[in-house]
Amino acid sequence: MNTASLQVVQDEKLAQDLRLIAADFEILDFFHHFGSSCFAMSATLAQILTKKGYQARVQGCYGEIRKDNGIFYIGYQGFAHAGQKEGHAVCIVNEEYLLDFGLGTLKKHYAADFKSTLVSKIAGSADYLAHVRLENGADMIWRTDWISPMVELELQSQVASVERILAVYEDFQKNRVAYLVRKMFAANHHLPTFNLALNLPLNFPLDSPLVLSQSQAA
Repeated sequence: MNTASLQVVQDEKLAQDLRLIAADFEILDFFHHFGSSCFAMSATLAQILTKKGYQARVQGCYGEIRKDNGIFYIGYQGFAHAGQKEGHAVCIVNEEYLLDFGLGTLKKHYAADFKSTLVSKIAGSADYLAHVRLENGADMIWRTDWISPMVELELQSQVASVERILAVYEDFQKNRVAYLVRKMFAANHHLPTFNLALNLPLNFPLDSPLVLSQSQAA
């Protein structure tokens, strides 16, 4: 996974923890299955970081990708894609960094090779929350001058789903080697891989018991 955006994190321990979390999310296919649900991804990430001793919280916002004279909105009012709710959510850690692990919508509607994670220092600006320059020359900007009222509702509605995602993640931490061996064996034999404790398929379809609500980030 490309975690180049984590280079902005100057705290070496935090940067190392974030690289490991991102790698584990990749192994567990969380980006594939839940990457379009920024609410669940941000809540999951915030809880993981809190348990590691960091100050972490979920922040509602919306995003803009600006290039030349065009703007692509993420979660802005009136710009939700079909089957999705208005609003976007990110994780704020130590009130210093913005972590966006819920960028799956951009892979679907902006660029198929868009990064799964973006990290930025919180800006000292009243105009925007954070800003990064993307590899294609565009500017990704997170703003809070409008926050969808659906953010809090979605976070509340997905509490149970987030708990189950966390259970899969935490079980993986306890059974890392056995889990990876089983995944490798299943991949070589074209079989589904399973979480050792919960018996949930790693490549579970979106109508599986672990599915999040269909109202996802815009």
